[in-house]
Amino acid sequence: MSRHTTLPGPHLTALYLLHAGSMDVRLISLSVERHWKHAVRLVPTLDEARVVLVDCDRPGVEAAFEQLGPYPSAGIVCYAFHPKDHALRFPNRLILGKPLNLDALPGILAKAANDTAAIKAAVTARRQVPAPVPTPPTAAVETPSSLGHGLHMDEERDLCGAMDDIPLTPGTPLSEKLFFAPDQYLIGHLSRAVEQAVASGRPHVISGLPRLIGVQPQPLPMCVTAFRGNQLRPFSMAQLPHATARIVSALIFSESVGTETVYAAEDFLWNIAAWAARGRLPVGTDPYQRVRLKAWPNFTQAFVSPHALRIAALWTRTWASPVEIATQLAIPHRYVFSVFSSAHFSGLLDRNAPTVAPIAVIPVAAQPSPPPKQEQRPSILSRILRKLLNAV
Repeated sequence: MSRHTTLPGPHLTALYLLHAGSMDVRLISLSVERHWKHAVRLVPTLDEARVVLVDCDRPGVEAAFEQLGPYPSAGIVCYAFHPKDHALRFPNRLILGKPLNLDALPGILAKAANDTAAIKAAVTARRQVPAPVPTPPTAAVETPSSLGHGLHMDEERDLCGAMDDIPLTPGTPLSEKLFFAPDQYLIGHLSRAVEQAVASGRPHVISGLPRLIGVQPQPLPMCVTAFRGNQLRPFSMAQLPHATARIVSALIFSESVGTETVYAAEDFLWNIAAWAARGRLPVGTDPYQRVRLKAWPNFTQAFVSPHALRIAALWTRTWASPVEIATQLAIPHRYVFSVFSSAHFSGLLDRNAPTVAPIAVIPVAAQPSPPPKQEQRPSILSRILRKLLNAV
């Protein structure tokens, strides 16, 4: 599975992927190949594994755990979108949140393997001592906050993170965690593919992923892929190893009937950006710059993050910064940042704010005074009638 030759040794954590999806296997294999080759090695059987990684969201996970019965020495690390939902089903299990933090995962796997080995050694030592020795209380294994264990407890935090609000006025240095690098996610490759396809007028394809993503520039930009909706979201949230995706110009554009789904590029970019941002802003964004939404997103197809309808209703009518929008609606800043990131990549963000000028006082023209009323002469009939009355 790896192109590099690695020699097994005590410093490598032998990892077995149990009950994991094909995309997860692909991403972890690429990470092992390009980043973890001195820390982790994938093994083909449970007999060689020191630690096992299990996806709790896939059906049949109970049967997968039954396979681990004959291997008590292997450490077990689970992961799921909502770890809290699986805590009762699998008590005393280490359950990480999705998407996995690929930078911290090797350390977590090594710790789980070492902890299991230490527990097994302690049990063996107790069995060899005739007198019972009280077992010291073991500290509960905590999931590092960087892996999202404490952040994915409800739907809103899963979609928009849990970043604190930033200062209302510029001047204070902002945390680096507020920003994300689009090139490390699918949204960066997708936005470049759409730009290149529109500029050249020729279809483009993103290759190197488990499934292709095609971009058709005419008559309106469209995206075609065999990725299913439940696959796109976790794949968009995960960081891609360097040089995984490649953008290739295609001579023709074809659609496989029944296997691929066609999306409007605007809707597709909006969704992928929302899942990648998770309440953050693209690197280089000024959260205090006034912008405006050019139009309402197509929320029948676009992803609706928390408070997105209220944000769009206000932001299409006024020029305001993300911080000002959040303040006017009295909502956390991260919800507005999510809409900002989606609008930025989908092309719905207008940055050309008009120059703010003092309100001009428009002089009101004085109403011309009405001409003096002239005494109206009585009509000839009234004069004749008056004379007849006077003659009587």
